[in-house]
Amino acid sequence: MRSSASFSAMPMNKTGSSRLKPDTISRRTYFYINNPDARGFPEPELIALDRSGYTVVLNRVAIDNAPPYLAASSREEFSALLRRIAPGELLVVLELASLGCSARDVLATLTRCRKAKIAVRCVELGNCDLTARPEPQAVKTLRAIVRMDRSVRSLRSTESLKSARENGRPTGRPASFSGGDRERIVRSLGKGLSVSEVARRFGTSRQTVMRVRAAAAPPAGDS
Repeated sequence: MRSSASFSAMPMNKTGSSRLKPDTISRRTYFYINNPDARGFPEPELIALDRSGYTVVLNRVAIDNAPPYLAASSREEFSALLRRIAPGELLVVLELASLGCSARDVLATLTRCRKAKIAVRCVELGNCDLTARPEPQAVKTLRAIVRMDRSVRSLRSTESLKSARENGRPTGRPASFSGGDRERIVRSLGKGLSVSEVARRFGTSRQTVMRVRAAAAPPAGDS
């Protein structure tokens, strides 16, 4: 593995010339590794980055040991690294899973990086900039997967609700408070307390308090 205090090198083609435009060669390159299965020094991953054509500068490497189901925004070292990278600089990861726990989460990470003007490259997908405009095909594919997943989940939810109604099972969100609690919430509102104050006192959200209030209100037209 090469290590240098200079700027990271960019991948080269077979002729030894850079694939990148001349004005992007000198930008700083940072690396992120998430290795949930190991706590030691990630030497295999660093070697893989080196073999991909990058000169790895160790003080620009961030390492998490977060479980793969943890969202990127909840990974401590990754979040700190994104705050450190300046606009116009480059983030490199080995695998797409380093950028998120799902296709939707990866897209959220790429959107955050695009807004911060951070270029992102994933060795697993080649050397295209995933935050570039127009979007590379890999990002378009991710968006298609997210749309498909959303459609499937919506259809399943609709079918589950229909089945529950046909079989006489209760539907909708279960009550989060007992009958006594709901009565106390209504009385508190009747005393002139604001929705926000009642929510704080009962340790719940304003939306829940408003739902309790709406459920206790008499039907329209009642005297």
